[in-house]
Amino acid sequence: MPDVVAKVAALQTMSSYELQELWFELYGHDVSTSRKEYLIPRLAYRIQELAYGGLSEAAQKILREKLDDSVQDPTSKKSQVTIPVVGTRITREYKGVEHQVTVTREGFEYQGQTHGSLSKIAKAITGTHISGPAFFGLTEKKAKAKRKTSNAR
Repeated sequence: MPDVVAKVAALQTMSSYELQELWFELYGHDVSTSRKEYLIPRLAYRIQELAYGGLSEAAQKILREKLDDSVQDPTSKKSQVTIPVVGTRITREYKGVEHQVTVTREGFEYQGQTHGSLSKIAKAITGTHISGPAFFGLTEKKAKAKRKTSNAR
């Protein structure tokens, strides 16, 4: 345990380059950012995960059940949102300005910052609380409306 604590504490003093090297060592692939505020918490989690194990069986079971519920219930709001694969760029024009979001493993990157949800990005753009998936056209209702509009041309 002291070794894990020391490894996690050492992250604070490491350079961005060293953190990126450690990322590759622990995750087996390169990371697309050098921002310490992004890398440090994820590396700290990974160090602990490798030392103590991942999610408990109970937590994994809960997640599997939630996933099964949303897949089996086509009326579930969660199942109606289509999240694109990692690397996809989502573009939306709003008030004459084009906004681009990139889907990452960790969430959504917008203007160099990673966000956990599209709704936070939509709020930053519009200044109001709004459904991010709806704003970016990823919900069934919005997607159908767009298809009808594009078919009418």
